Amino acid sequence: MNLKTILITLSSIAGLLIIITFYVVFYSSGGTYVVSSGLGSDAGIFATSTSPLTSAPASSTTSSTLALASSSASSTASSSLSSTGASVGAPITWTQGNETLSIVDASISGSQLTLGVQVAMDSIAECVPLTLRMVADEQGDLSPPITSQFTFPDTGTCNGTPGEIYSAQPIVFALNSPATFPILLTTGGTANTLFEVMQNPDGSLSVQLPPSTD
Repeated sequence: MNLKTILITLSSIAGLLIIITFYVVFYSSGGTYVVSSGLGSDAGIFATSTSPLTSAPASSTTSSTLALASSSASSTASSSLSSTGASVGAPITWTQGNETLSIVDASISGSQLTLGVQVAMDSIAECVPLTLRMVADEQGDLSPPITSQFTFPDTGTCNGTPGEIYSAQPIVFALNSPATFPILLTTGGTANTLFEVMQNPDGSLSVQLPPSTD
């Protein structure tokens, strides 16, 4: 092989290396390239290694600890402040003057017992006396309610409108703390019917006549 041929071959190889280098630098996404020729041990070896950009987006693994903290607030309200509705067993109903009265519900909130009393007026407009009493002790002493009188919504007084039915008029009694069950009450008046408020195992209340002693 003469000198001219060798020079032409080397020039071709150099040109090829320049083209590959240009491609690697400006267009390649990274990797290793080996260029070889048929010159055997005289072959020129060109290697390049470029690392691709690895800038990752900011991590989204931040835990929502604030949300967890806000949901951890406890709803442990004191049971002494809770209000429990009541089921009424045998109807606690009595006649007082010209009116018919019934106990329709009961609840305890804190140290207060509230009875809901339905009042059905007759055909006469009159003041309905509040004769309900709580039996305070074993001696039979009676305690009046905190509520001093019936106050009907349409008149603002104890005077009921003829033929009107007033539902669940609230009558409030003060209790010892904690309350002792059964709570014994009387309708008072000429009927003077005893009834009791009991607490059920699930915390609800029952209004019923006292059990028979027979």
